[in-house]
Amino acid sequence: MYNIIEVEEYIRLSPHVLRMEKEKAAKEIIMNTYRNKYLPDIGLILDVIDVKMESENMIIMNDPNIYVKTRFKLVSFTIESGEIVLGIVREVVEYGAFVLIGPFEALLNLSQISDEKFKFNKEKKRLENEDGSKTIEVGDKIYARVSTVSMKEGPAKAKISLTCRTAPYLGNLKWLTQETKQTENKKKVKK
Repeated sequence: MYNIIEVEEYIRLSPHVLRMEKEKAAKEIIMNTYRNKYLPDIGLILDVIDVKMESENMIIMNDPNIYVKTRFKLVSFTIESGEIVLGIVREVVEYGAFVLIGPFEALLNLSQISDEKFKFNKEKKRLENEDGSKTIEVGDKIYARVSTVSMKEGPAKAKISLTCRTAPYLGNLKWLTQETKQTENKKKVKK
């Protein structure tokens, strides 16, 4: 899930940075401090926006730096167990599919796709059910529930697993669209 977090903080501007415009220097320092960093309480910080400098500055005796009060917003992405997500299939392998969810990659294991049995088709490089009516290929959009999330080693080595078995209306968007159309057609026929 994407979040915007408002932050108020004093930024340290060293004398060599003061050659630049103060606002530009502060923004560069904030970007270098936060962008692409993972903070457990906030998530992966994707960007820093709306950097505003307050008129309040602070100088400390025997410290050549100037501390400038700033307000800014962090754009972050978090993912939690139990969350329903929409992702795009990046790769299909023998044991499942790797799905991109925002900046993270998750694994949808073969056994977690559906109650139906799925297998890997090497020739077509896709996952399919027994009769081939349901498939998962690179580029497909998948609705899934996040079953586990492990960020112990940071976001670069995040371990996220998905399932489509726990609730209706999870799976490949193509199937869900077809199933919805079939249900609507049955309702029309009954009338």
